[in-house]
Amino acid sequence: MSKLDKMKNYLKQVIEINFDYIDEIKQMPQSQIDFMGGVAEWYATTGCSSYYTEVVNAIKFAGYKYPSSASVWEKAIQVKDEIVREKLSYLSI
Repeated sequence: MSKLDKMKNYLKQVIEINFDYIDEIKQMPQSQIDFMGGVAEWYATTGCSSYYTEVVNAIKFAGYKYPSSASVWEKAIQVKDEIVREKLSYLSI
C-alpha cells in the first residue's frame, strides 16, 4: 500500500462532519448561503480548517520521510478536502 493510500484510509476513518457547524451555517441568511455555493460548499471551504490534527496524524501514519515538506502537505490537504466533500455528498443538506 502506498503512503498516499495509507493517508487516504486514515483520513477516511477519522474525519467526522461537524453537524453543529452545519446547523450554524443553515441559520445564515439564504442569500449568504447561495453566495457561498450552498451549505455543503460553505462547510467545505470554511470548516475544513478544523481538521489540522487529523492531517498531521495522517502524515505521520503514512510514514513520509519529509513530513513537513510542502508537497506532502499539499497532497494531504487535497486528500482531506476530497474526503470531506465526499462525506458531505452523502448528506441531504
